[in-house]
Amino acid sequence: MSNTQYAEALSADPYVRDLHRKAVRLLNDPSLARQQREEHIRRLQSRLVEHHASVALKAQKLVDKKAARDQMTRTHGSSTVADPSQVVARRKEFSQARQECTAPAVNVAVAPVTGAAHRASPTGARRILTLSRG
Repeated sequence: MSNTQYAEALSADPYVRDLHRKAVRLLNDPSLARQQREEHIRRLQSRLVEHHASVALKAQKLVDKKAARDQMTRTHGSSTVADPSQVVARRKEFSQARQECTAPAVNVAVAPVTGAAHRASPTGARRILTLSRG
């Protein structure tokens, strides 16, 4: 009985994990002769290699498609479109300008008024500020 661990057991791909389970079952099957085991394992290995090749081909197609799409956005027909890095830079500028607009532009300094007197209101709830010209 084989206790060897294989990297395929830790794969995120369910197809690869399934191939691993099949290989372990074949290696641990006492009813198979050595040649039969080798033949079955070779078939599983070829299926694994084909699967890795198809995954790599799909990934390459996605990369090529994205590159073509990026190229089309840079030069769209006869008109020129901004590079994506320029668009990101402009968005940062606009967000900074928006933040600056929300902050008060001028700090208003309050000068003390001469001749100001505080007196209590008739109800006693609030103080009233009265100004006298001096």
